[in-house]
Amino acid sequence: MRSKETEIMEIVTSKSLTYQQKLFNLANIAERLLDPREVLGYSDTEMMYIENEMICDLNEGYTIYRPRYIVPDYSVLLSRGCDFLDLKPPTDLEELLDSLLILYRHIPSITSFPVFIGDLDKLIDPFITDAEKDYIKVKRFLNHVDKSIPDSFCHANIGPEKTLAGELILRAVIELENPTPNMTLRYDKQKTAKDFALKAVEACLKVSKPSFSNDAKYCSDVGDHRIVSCYNALPNGGGAYTLPRLRLGTIVKGVPSLEELLRDRLPKVTKAMATMMDKRIKFLVEASHFFETSFLVKEGYIKKENFSAMFGIVGLADAVNYLLKMEGLQERFGTSKRGDEIGHSILKVIQDIANSHEASYCERTNHRYLLHAQVGASLSEEDACNTPAHRVTVGDEPVLPLHIKQAIPFHEYFTSGTGDLFAFDETYLNKPEAVLDIIDGAFSLGGRYITTYLHNTDLIRVTGYLVKKSEVKKAAKGEAVLRDTDILGYGTNSIAHVFERRLRKDEA
Repeated sequence: MRSKETEIMEIVTSKSLTYQQKLFNLANIAERLLDPREVLGYSDTEMMYIENEMICDLNEGYTIYRPRYIVPDYSVLLSRGCDFLDLKPPTDLEELLDSLLILYRHIPSITSFPVFIGDLDKLIDPFITDAEKDYIKVKRFLNHVDKSIPDSFCHANIGPEKTLAGELILRAVIELENPTPNMTLRYDKQKTAKDFALKAVEACLKVSKPSFSNDAKYCSDVGDHRIVSCYNALPNGGGAYTLPRLRLGTIVKGVPSLEELLRDRLPKVTKAMATMMDKRIKFLVEASHFFETSFLVKEGYIKKENFSAMFGIVGLADAVNYLLKMEGLQERFGTSKRGDEIGHSILKVIQDIANSHEASYCERTNHRYLLHAQVGASLSEEDACNTPAHRVTVGDEPVLPLHIKQAIPFHEYFTSGTGDLFAFDETYLNKPEAVLDIIDGAFSLGGRYITTYLHNTDLIRVTGYLVKKSEVKKAAKGEAVLRDTDILGYGTNSIAHVFERRLRKDEA
């Protein structure tokens, strides 16, 4: 394991990091300098699971001084302005967009950038007076976001209702072809006008956004929520304290049988992650004083009572494939009935433990942690053994109808977010209704989140976030790039080959 001194020197002397990226990386090292056994009260057993990499804390650090994800209620800006920033309630579009850009600068997260920038169509629509003139302002605003928030975990929502502002936003994202902000259409077939949904399909094919979330299902499960960061469904006016993840592809290594995994190792590691989350949240709430000092709390943009925490998993396919091989089956997760049985048995153990664990400071979610299908990362060699979430390993994907039927039952576990991605042939630009039918079909089966893109575009969805392949190529050559997500995209593609997902031609 590299020493912190070595990490610091590597960052400081790097030729491939920008000044801002160096600054954030150095700050992250500082957060991990202290021993979590002393700061957070981790037990030796809990620390063992970090050190053997069965549990990954996604480099959140141990001196936690802000929640991982913050989801402000931006309607407060419209009604009250912001005293701390000396902003009055906006009276026209220019004042609104200017105030939002100022406010974004002061919203923290794990990335140090806002992971949610609002229901942009609902915020903007009341101020539209001249569509063509205002379009120029909206487009300039979105471009400003892309260049000043160089992190495509930054997320905006539109819908479910059709608005003029929503149509202008879709037009702008197609013309700009920017990775940021990530975007979701909160889609409800009963509320979303079909022509608006089809425009969103066109945009998603051309520039990989917006994705489609099943708004009715998430409203039922989470209540008043927003889709933020990758595809995280979190309470509006709140957020998530923390997101660690179980590396299932690592946990399964060396187990003698599925029964042993389900009875002994998996429960032990899962319970350890739950108690580690308790300790992280306790420090954040009781020791960091974030909720006592943030103007976002004082002025009603967020409330501590609206926060929960995300219980992540990664590597289900790898764990299942390991166990299939152990059982002597030449089958793979995605096309194996036995594989699906194993996958569900693993997730049910995790779900039962998460649902029975009493989580402090999570009133909004009935004092329970929310399961999350984590998209993956490239933080260590173990990530090469852990395919994102519950997704089928690239290269093992079945034909589209079978893929959807296989994937959707796994969506049910992940209240705080999951999703599946499908790369389409460019001929689908001529048949957006077919793509919308696929989305409607998936949602009718209980799917939570579906996204598409054309396989030959530069702007592509890696897992839950977007990158330009041209920028990833620069990162691969060690060149400095604007967005750290381009660097993450390079690492994830190297591990999971996400740029090579099965091309869907005439499978629908």
